[in-house]
Amino acid sequence: MIDGLSLVGCAGPALLLYTLAGPEDGVAPALGARPTVILVERVTLPDELDSEDILVRDGSVFRRSAKGRWASRLSLQITGLLTRQLAARRPDALVTQQALAGEPSYRLRVTISQLDVRADGSAELAADWAIIPGNPSLPVMMDRATVSLRGSVATDADVVALDQAIIGRLAQAIDLQK
Repeated sequence: MIDGLSLVGCAGPALLLYTLAGPEDGVAPALGARPTVILVERVTLPDELDSEDILVRDGSVFRRSAKGRWASRLSLQITGLLTRQLAARRPDALVTQQALAGEPSYRLRVTISQLDVRADGSAELAADWAIIPGNPSLPVMMDRATVSLRGSVATDADVVALDQAIIGRLAQAIDLQK
């Protein structure tokens, strides 16, 4: 007879779920009856990156963390972080990732074509974005940014911090004041 209880001690380490943290929610100022509404659409990422796996590139290979995962798909994490960071910079507007009744004043569409955190601690991001007015007679504003950073990738928390920092730089580059 096989003793099923003997397998209990063979369990692996606990799986940790990570999120991209952003500015702490504070008391938002009153927006008035007709605020500017900026809808942040779900960020587009290369398919190989848009998963719950925490990845580090090692040459042409992605190394997946054995102990950590994103709490949700990376595109959702990035969309949430961008929304929070942009909202902190535009307290006069309602910056949201949730569709509301009616047409928003602007839509922000971000496409990240490269987001690499490498085993040597280097990280690169390339992104394009469009700010699309709700009024079709106004021009669409487009821009792009490339960001390079260096940091530790010794732990999953280090990789998450590097991802968070590089997305923070992207948020700084997006000018919603235009």
